[in-house]
Amino acid sequence: MPVTRWAPAADPEALARALATGPFDAIVVLSARGANALARVLARTTAPIWAVGPATLQALAGAELAAHHPPHVRDGAGLAHALVSSGITGRVLVPRADEGRTDVIEILRAANLEVVDVAAYRTVAVEADDPALGPGRAALADGAVCGVFAPSQVTALVALLGPLERLATRFCAIGETTAAALRAAGIEARVAAAPTPEAFAAALAALC
Repeated sequence: MPVTRWAPAADPEALARALATGPFDAIVVLSARGANALARVLARTTAPIWAVGPATLQALAGAELAAHHPPHVRDGAGLAHALVSSGITGRVLVPRADEGRTDVIEILRAANLEVVDVAAYRTVAVEADDPALGPGRAALADGAVCGVFAPSQVTALVALLGPLERLATRFCAIGETTAAALRAAGIEARVAAAPTPEAFAAALAALC
């Protein structure tokens, strides 16, 4: 059920301009969409790239951008803490969604890193009359299990369906950040043990 879609940033050239102010001592990528936005304007870099999870790592690899994902990291805050713990200093580029959370930036700045925060793309809800939503809506009405991969998807689901607690649906979150968004929407979700396809599939299966 495709409830969100990628859209260009309000300022499509902002990320390219930010990169031109380099060098950077690290680049932090918080989603596969962020990886794709970075790949559009960056062919190569000497700065280490830190990826929030396996999907982001795979998207970067597909663009031939080498990156590092600490195996214990499950969300953006964990990635920020891991970067700080690595002892890195200097300038850090954070390309993110225009509507994205700011906790990563706050953690890095609290560690006295110079953060260049760039809105690199937007995640927007699909139109309510999109025919692709039909099968998903029917399944949710029947009490299906719903897997959610990002807080933006929670926001879109609420906009499309109304209060989620009215549904007979059980929810599974890819990580703690998404689970927190579901809790804010009145839903206690099962959380995958790790942000990987295997762990997410296991968490979904436990709800079936």
